[in-house]
Amino acid sequence: MRLNEIAARFSDLVDFYCIYIQEAHPDDGWQVQHNLGDGIILNAPGSIEERAEIAEVCALRLTMAMPMLLDDMTDQADGLYNALPERLYLIDAQGIVRYKTVAGSMGFKPEDWAAAIAELVGAPA
Repeated sequence: MRLNEIAARFSDLVDFYCIYIQEAHPDDGWQVQHNLGDGIILNAPGSIEERAEIAEVCALRLTMAMPMLLDDMTDQADGLYNALPERLYLIDAQGIVRYKTVAGSMGFKPEDWAAAIAELVGAPA
């Protein structure tokens, strides 16, 4: 996975985390054909424990090397960062957002994120 490669490249300079937010396409909500074809059929979790179980499956299925954090059941992180369904952020040591991709699959561009990280830490792109 490209995100793991980027995290490994900069791991001595940057802390990396994945935040699992609400399920974007639950089976008991707005499901998409792509998920059905991939066998991703999950109901929206009703508790933080259920969300944690889904997050664990996600981390294993995607072979995520970075730690995965869990959004709360009020979807606070999702609301603050407009994360649904996927988004990459770069936040500096002072907590200032230095880079963010456009929300959604079309804006998910790990190469642009890696370039922003390289620029922030003064590393070659």
